[in-house]
Amino acid sequence: MASISEFQASLNRSSGMARANRYEVEIIAPSNHPGGTDIRTINLHCSSITMPGHNLEQQTQRFGSEPGTEIVTSHTFAGNITATFYLDAGLETKAWFDKWQEMAVNPITHKAQYYDQYIGEMNIYQLSGNNRTYGVRCEEVYPATVSPIEYTYESADTIAVLSVEFAYRKWREVDDTTSGTTIKRTRLPDSVEKLAGNGVQQRRTGYQK
Repeated sequence: MASISEFQASLNRSSGMARANRYEVEIIAPSNHPGGTDIRTINLHCSSITMPGHNLEQQTQRFGSEPGTEIVTSHTFAGNITATFYLDAGLETKAWFDKWQEMAVNPITHKAQYYDQYIGEMNIYQLSGNNRTYGVRCEEVYPATVSPIEYTYESADTIAVLSVEFAYRKWREVDDTTSGTTIKRTRLPDSVEKLAGNGVQQRRTGYQK
């Protein structure tokens, strides 16, 4: 059993625990965004955000009457990214996200635009003090849902917030958190099992059932 001193030593080695209120967000809008791409204020007003997850898709493999084995066949990136933003008095933040959505669907003709015309990027960092300790870069990002704003006379001292759900295609870990450079992935060996649709042509040498 680990001792208290070992636990304290592990905290010292890792500079303490991650704090849920220590984060940084960088939204990188499409270059042709009509509201502009200098959005440092919007990034600063991000009051909460979810760092995206990662799922492994599985398929059951069974030999005869043996218990089945769950084999990984592919992967997906989990869910949308949900964020909330403090709103300024002129609702300029909301208007900026509205304009981004209009890049995806023309509000006059109601026609969808080309995918590459409205996708951007997003970086989400864990902070320790003022230093970035971990980060992910989300690719092909756009605001899929801009939620309604709730008003009530009972919230006299409450700041209005806007909830936005961002769709994205995939994320990568940021290698250099200072420059924002992502990790260069190395090619991994193919899966051991030959399963329908996973592209594997043969078993590895020496594999045993």
